[in-house]
Amino acid sequence: MKHVLIFLFFFLILFPSCNSREMKFDKTKWEIREDVGLPSSYRKKMLKDLTTNYKLVGIKYSQLVDFLGEPNLKDSISLGYDIIIDFGNDIDPVNIKTLEFSFSKDSVISSFKIVEWKK
Repeated sequence: MKHVLIFLFFFLILFPSCNSREMKFDKTKWEIREDVGLPSSYRKKMLKDLTTNYKLVGIKYSQLVDFLGEPNLKDSISLGYDIIIDFGNDIDPVNIKTLEFSFSKDSVISSFKIVEWKK
């Protein structure tokens, strides 16, 4: 009985870390696309590491694109990378999460934010 309790204790402590919800940023995994061009689940897992451990503000637009690849969204003052696009059981998305960057006239990244929309 004592061995079973010890095993159960270690299992409960170690098992959640095996299925971690976070992981270190990896450019190769960041660029993986699922079917129909959707972002992979890796992006969601890497988001915290990317936004806390890498210098994203103050770099040039071209450096950001070299680092993260081509953005999914772009206009004259901002760009964005899809993190989550969840369709649920519908043809319309029910959850979208995007990492959005703003840049100045001289193409320097001035800020970023995570934008999430849920239906």
